[in-house]
Amino acid sequence: MISEWICALVLVALVLRLAARLPLPWRVGLAGGMLVAALLPFPYGLSGWVLSYLSHFSVSSGLLALVAIQHRLTGHYWLPVWQLRAVCVLLVVLALWFYPMSLGSSYVDPYALGFGDVAFSGVLLLMGLLAWLYRAYASCLVLVVAQLAYGANLLHSDNLWDYLVDPWLVCWAAGWLVRDRLLVRRERRHRRAAGEQPVTAPASRVAGQGS
Repeated sequence: MISEWICALVLVALVLRLAARLPLPWRVGLAGGMLVAALLPFPYGLSGWVLSYLSHFSVSSGLLALVAIQHRLTGHYWLPVWQLRAVCVLLVVLALWFYPMSLGSSYVDPYALGFGDVAFSGVLLLMGLLAWLYRAYASCLVLVVAQLAYGANLLHSDNLWDYLVDPWLVCWAAGWLVRDRLLVRRERRHRRAAGEQPVTAPASRVAGQGS
């Protein structure tokens, strides 16, 4: 059931992204309608079909979907943007290390570490502690909640990696980072252009010089 809820949150976040230009009442209605449609029992609900074709989403996907939903409904991030950026960087870095090695680029299989390896869990908890010390609370929350969900066996998988990352989440995080970088560059260009504009004399002063 948790997998269906996570999938429903992802679908709601996707609908709100597509309907970003609509008025708030329309967005709220679409979000509620998608949530209901996604959680209907199989074969009527959308979550069952999406999970059957795309596999299960991670707990991290559910957490970031909640952030995206809150942003689309309120107009601002509950988390500071730099913390959301840190989460995306964390997920992308984990994926760049995890997926190539799991697909055979090395003799070491990191996926095997997810089957209850104590050292691996300890490293993740240490990363969460460092994130907390550096006030990257969102990254800490993702690491801790994923391990708590794994300990409670809330998903269908018995591997910790499936609670932390999934391919769709990594694609979203990478896309968000690219978009964030482009927005930062555009904002810098605008500030630079505004700072380089020549200062024009007031019209009254020009008129006085001409008389």
